[in-house]
Amino acid sequence: MMTHTLPPQLHDLLAHHGDFGMFMAMFLESSVIPIPSEIVIAAAGALGVSLTSIVLFGTLGSTLGGMVGYALGRFAGRPVIERVGKYIFITPQHIEKAEAFAKRHGAWSVLIGRVLPVIPFKVFSIAAGLTRLPFAPFVACTFIGVVPRLILLALFGRMLVQYTSYVILGCAVVVGLFFVYKIFRKPPLR
Repeated sequence: MMTHTLPPQLHDLLAHHGDFGMFMAMFLESSVIPIPSEIVIAAAGALGVSLTSIVLFGTLGSTLGGMVGYALGRFAGRPVIERVGKYIFITPQHIEKAEAFAKRHGAWSVLIGRVLPVIPFKVFSIAAGLTRLPFAPFVACTFIGVVPRLILLALFGRMLVQYTSYVILGCAVVVGLFFVYKIFRKPPLR
């Protein structure tokens, strides 16, 4: 079962502290602590935390944590972010790319950044602060954008527990197809 591979602190936070644990995990993940949100959300689903709690308290935690990242970008500025970013796994290149994306797309960049998996919430929050994106659209897009991600990853966590053998088989097929594609694809014409 997936829960045995979770860090004990994360398992205890989600399993023993209920809604507050979900709120705190997502707040910490979205602000400064380098915890992948995918693990937090999928773990909550796997542990049987209700979908309503995951969405409600996860959204509140992510939104408030995002506000911390926004404030860091807005008030601490690039020099501080570049100095401490390495401790939270944010490189100057991450910030540059997110900042350029935020300048190009405005509030939409926050909404897109929240929905996309694998990209840490905090990168887009900090970039929104650095680019001085207006605060109200930032909060609205953070709040709206995190909901689909929470639902999908929580459902994935539940499926992972219920259908472990099928999930493993599905992942193996996807990885196999990826390698077949890489091996047999034609190189681009030059």
